[in-house]
Amino acid sequence: MLVAALLLSSVIAFAPATAHANDCTSKSGFYVASLNANIDPGAANFMSTTVANAEAACNGNIVLVLSTNGGDALSMESMVNSILSYQQWGGTFTTLIGPQGAIVLSAGPYIAEASNSIYMMNSTVIGSATPTASGILANEVNTTTDFTNYMKSLTSGNGRNSTATGLMVSQGASYNDTQAAKEKVVTAWINETTVEFALEYLGVPASTPINTPGISSIVISIFSNPNVASLLFLVGIFAILVDVFHPTFVLTFVGASVIILSLFGLGLFGASPLAIALMVIGAAFIFLEVKTQHGISALIGVVVFAVGFLFIFQLPPASAANASLPPVPPANFSGIPDITWGLLVALGTAIVIGSIYLRNIRAGLMTRPKVFDSTRTLGRTGEMKTDLSAGGSGDARIGGEEWSVTSEHSLKRGDQVKVIAVDGLKLTVEKLEK
Repeated sequence: MLVAALLLSSVIAFAPATAHANDCTSKSGFYVASLNANIDPGAANFMSTTVANAEAACNGNIVLVLSTNGGDALSMESMVNSILSYQQWGGTFTTLIGPQGAIVLSAGPYIAEASNSIYMMNSTVIGSATPTASGILANEVNTTTDFTNYMKSLTSGNGRNSTATGLMVSQGASYNDTQAAKEKVVTAWINETTVEFALEYLGVPASTPINTPGISSIVISIFSNPNVASLLFLVGIFAILVDVFHPTFVLTFVGASVIILSLFGLGLFGASPLAIALMVIGAAFIFLEVKTQHGISALIGVVVFAVGFLFIFQLPPASAANASLPPVPPANFSGIPDITWGLLVALGTAIVIGSIYLRNIRAGLMTRPKVFDSTRTLGRTGEMKTDLSAGGSGDARIGGEEWSVTSEHSLKRGDQVKVIAVDGLKLTVEKLEK
């Protein structure tokens, strides 16, 4: 129930909120949001919620305090479109790169350049927005030129230097606070050391609250992490496998719920159906190993699962960009991280060891005597516990256990009998002569 509740709340939270402020008589006041995180579906959810809340309150100014190492292109595009939607509504969007020492890299500069104004605090940096074409088919696409044009369109629309911002994409250029202000990459540099003083410089009243990502956005960020989602997928698979040998149905329910949650997270990340299909096929081969018991199925399952896992980082399909901008090409802003390679090795090892372990459990169970194996009573002797009419049924104690028995002859309680035939759980006996 907890997993289902989290899933439902995440789905609801991920849907863009709808503002009901189209009839605002005046659009004034400030709405301040602070994002110090990677650009992912959770961040996109936070941005859409920020815009919706500002419009609902008729706030005509949003200030985003931003610090990020970047993230994925689809989430970045979603955040840019949220900003553009707010501007079309009539609001003014400002990005403040802070606090002191903050950096805005990778997918971050696109979000900043979509703003009407950009301000940088002391010792901050913006730049290096070159997309990384990562994935199995990475060499089939060259996205640098496309993203350079995309960056220039965002920048020129807000009166800044598109040539300088284009270099952040084409050459990976980065600018510190004073350089960015001089090159007109940003609107200005604010010589302040705290966010509070910087906001005051921008005219934000001191009493204005600073909104940060809520629980829903954080949950979405966690489960849309492909490493977390893939790990959950395997945990679910092994939970079901364990339940096969220790039937409780509880682990099967938990395993199925975790798998559904992981698929939900992979969907948020933009994993292709091919990637998910390969992971499912790999899991099927792992299940098959319990039956085949020769190790080959487990090995095939590991390889297929690993390929599907890598396909998660394949270039996602381009989505519909804002009509006033060039289309966003398929790309990522980060390659496959080292933690993912390490996780692949660890998971592959765990799958092989786990499959062998489960196979050994199965072998042990196969050699264990069956609790209700009636054939083991054949030839044994015992004592009648009830009277039995010829051709009828009665009870007898055979080998210390009570059994239902029948006989061609009438038997009395206390007669010594011998099992001469077995039919399911019913035994045929004959009287032992003294």
